[in-house]
This record gives sequence, structure tokens and C-alpha cells, in this order.
Amino acid sequence: MMELAEKYGAMAVLVEHRFYGESHPFTLLALENLRYLSSEQALADLANFRTWFGKEHNVAEAKWISFGGSYPGALSAWFRLKYPHLVHGAVASSAPVQAKVNFVEYLEVVQRSMSFYGTDECVDIVKQATSFITSIIHTEEGRTKLSAMFKTCKPLQGDIGDISTFANTLAGNFMGVVQYNRDNVAFEGRKTLNVSYICNIMVHGEGDPLERYATVNTVLGKLNNATCTDVAYNDTVSALRSTSYSTAEGGRQWMYQVCSEFAFLQSSDATSSQQPFGHLFPLSTQVQLCTDVFGPLFDLETITASVEWSNAMYGALMIGGTRIIFPNGSIDPWHALGVLPDTDVSSPALIPVYINGTAHCANMYPTSSTDLPSLVAARQKIDMLVGEFLSAV
Repeated sequence: MMELAEKYGAMAVLVEHRFYGESHPFTLLALENLRYLSSEQALADLANFRTWFGKEHNVAEAKWISFGGSYPGALSAWFRLKYPHLVHGAVASSAPVQAKVNFVEYLEVVQRSMSFYGTDECVDIVKQATSFITSIIHTEEGRTKLSAMFKTCKPLQGDIGDISTFANTLAGNFMGVVQYNRDNVAFEGRKTLNVSYICNIMVHGEGDPLERYATVNTVLGKLNNATCTDVAYNDTVSALRSTSYSTAEGGRQWMYQVCSEFAFLQSSDATSSQQPFGHLFPLSTQVQLCTDVFGPLFDLETITASVEWSNAMYGALMIGGTRIIFPNGSIDPWHALGVLPDTDVSSPALIPVYINGTAHCANMYPTSSTDLPSLVAARQKIDMLVGEFLSAV
């Protein structure tokens, strides 16, 4: 975005989402306050800001292009959809414009990405590890063994909450690496691994499949300065119930939007042939977390209704509008809910840019000498399209 702004002599303005960062409409994140946290309200904020800023800085008649990645990418597209008189075009990178209750496709893409950048053997060995976990986790002896191997902060308990949290956390090691695989995040001071690295551990590491699975967990823990693996469900619930901005760090806010608007619940309900992480964190456990954090009104029926309303509000994959670019990476699990080349879009002016071999929001990071040719070509296409948008009446 900044490179394009410089090229086209544009002013760049970054706007913070209500309830995140330093934008605190209320002093606490109490449930009665969170009712004012929604994508619809955020879009109204953008419209209000755009109108005020345009007058204040004498750019009311300028052609505005919105940019965003991930959820802000969806907001970018929806801003153009809902307020076309205020924003001339939009770039919606890795934008999950379709809300979905049971997002099984997330782990399905993770498996395909592991095969693409690793090998099918990597997938098979992960499956062996998770199958063994499933076979022993319901016994006290098995949980004691797993607690020791995976260095859990507290002994793993036999209730569904701890078991699902444990399995989800270990799968999350792979989910996170896949989602940001080879993204150029070094300029942010972040350190990441890539799929090839963790698959090399799974295929060529020491020990049996379970020991290698534990090694991946240890390596990622050290990368994140974690001294143990937090798998206590009650601790997760307590943290998400905290109404303090300083302790929430965005987690409670995003959880509220998940439970009240989009779901995106990444369950293990896909078949064993489609994902290798077992079936210990089904949809029911994801829904239960919403209920335990926000109360009994946040049940499956309400979450489903909220998702249906979100899709009715914005159109899901049949989103309307014009002059919207949708870049998505083939490795990124979120592309499953985005506008792709084979999506039956409502207008030819909704333009998918599919980037083979790249992950989440890859086109938004600074250019690098190691960028894939597909990423270089995608950036060039986005540049060309933004130029066309600015030339259009």
C-alpha cells in the first residue's frame, strides 16, 4: 500500500477499529458495551472519518482507495460495497467475505499446504501422532505422559474442555505456520518458521511420530518465548472473560465478533482423509467456548442466525459492488472463504488475484528479493488495476 501511495502521489491514512488498540469507546469490555462492536459500526466509523477528514484536509473530492488484509480486507471490500460514494475502489487482501459457522475448510487447506511445501509423508506422520494421542488421552496414564511430553503448564485433565484445548493448541502450531508461511514479516521484528521446516522435523526428526510432534511444539514454544504449553480450558475462559483492555489485547474483542457475527469456527470435523489432526476439537467445543465466555444466549442457534445475517448483509461470495480487487494466496487457509477465480461473482468489476504458493496477506508485505514470481506478478497486476481505478470516472 505504501509503495503504491508513493507511486501515485497519494496521502496514506491508517484508521484504527473501534474497541481495538487505543480506540476505547468505553473503559471496560463488558458485554453490554460490546454490543457496539460490529463490522457494521466499524464501516460507519470509516464513513464518518472519511467525511470529516475529506473536509478537514480539503480532499473530499479526491479518489479514495481502501486497503486491508484479513478481516480488515473484508472491511475494505464492504466499505466499497456499502459506501461507494465515499470510496472509489478497494483492495481486499485475504478477505474472508463469507461468514461460516463450521469452517472445516481451514484444516483442509492446511493439509494441502503441508503436502505442497512439505510432503504427503509429513501429513501421514502428523496423522500417526494425533491418532496415538486420541488412543491414550482418555486415560489418566495417557494424560500424564502427554503432559510431560508437551510440557503443559498444568496437568492435562480428562474433561472435554482441556482435551479439546490441548488438541487444538497442537494443531494450531501447524495452522499458524501455514497461515503465515514465508510471509516477509522480518521488518516487523517477528520471527517465524515455515512449513518446510516443521515438516522436516516430522519426517526426519528423532523419535517416533509423537515425539516429533512434541518437538515441533517445543521449537515453536521457544520461538514465542513460552516456557510451557497452556492447555487449561478454564484459564482460557477466564482470560477471555476479562473486561480489561490491558489483559484482553484484542482477544476478547475478536472472540466477541466471532461469536456474534462471523463464527469462522475452525473445528476438526473434516474427515481424516481431509485433515490429519484428529477429531478432538469438534464444532460443539468451539460453540461451548462462546457460551462459556459470553453467556447462554451465544449458542449454536444464535451463532448460526448471526452468520446468516452477516452473509445477507454483505452478500458473502455473491458480494456486489465494483472496482474491488481480491488478492488471495493458495497456501492461506482463509482463501477458502474468499473471492477466487472460479467464484461466480456478481460483476466483472470484482477482480480476484490468485497467488499460487503464497500465504496470508503476502502481497501486503514489503517486497523482497526472495518473493515468488507469482507474488511479483500479483503485485504488478494490483498496481495496474489501482492505476485503472484512479483513471476511471
